[in-house]
Order: sequence, then C-alpha cells, then structure tokens
Amino acid sequence: MTEVGVVHVFLSRGRFSSEEAVRDYIDQRWSENGDAEPSAFMGEAGIAEFNPMCVEVIHAQDIGHLAPVPPAVLLREASYADQWLPQVESAEPADAAICVFAPNIVTNPYGTSLRYLGQFAIRG
Repeated sequence: MTEVGVVHVFLSRGRFSSEEAVRDYIDQRWSENGDAEPSAFMGEAGIAEFNPMCVEVIHAQDIGHLAPVPPAVLLREASYADQWLPQVESAEPADAAICVFAPNIVTNPYGTSLRYLGQFAIRG
C-alpha cells in the first residue's frame, strides 16, 4: 500500500457546546463584497489550499455521548478511520474533533488553541 493522503486531527474538551459551535470556529466567512475571509481556525493552523469539503467535525453529542470520550470512540466514524485511527496512541477524552484532510495544507498545526493529535497517513 502507498500513502495517498494525510489527515491532521485536532481535539477539544469542554470548549464547544455543539457541532455548530465548532463550525463557527473553523468555517471561513464571506465579506459583504463576496471575498473569502479566513476563520480563526484557518489562521491559527495556517491552512492553505482550503477545501471545506475535506474538513470533518465530530461532536460527542452527535454520536450519542454526553461526556468526553477517548479518541478511538470519538473518531471511529471519521473518513478513512479504519486506515489511520489505529495509529492514534492518545486515550485522553475529548468531546469535539476536527479532521483536516488533503488537499488542505496545515502549516502551523501547533498554533491552534486546540490539542493537536497529529498527522496520520491514509493508505490506498
């Protein structure tokens, strides 16, 4: 198998009350003139080549949990999780996750106010 892409995974605990709250933090905005304005997350993480269709948000409430859960539980339904989730070594509970897939480019993953879990290979 060869590497066909990567996913950058960011976790949070107690910061976001819902998936909508996470989306407010990560989704770009549009000015009155129709110009794209980067979100706080995009600026903090240094995201280039932004493709919103390749960013997934998972909130514990949306998968039936009212409290933080280990990443293995929170992330199991993420795209390609069967390929990259076994690489995750953290068991620290979280209640929200952001998965940034290629072609998005993350240039400053440790610059966010979230816990950066790491970059994981997707193989095909």
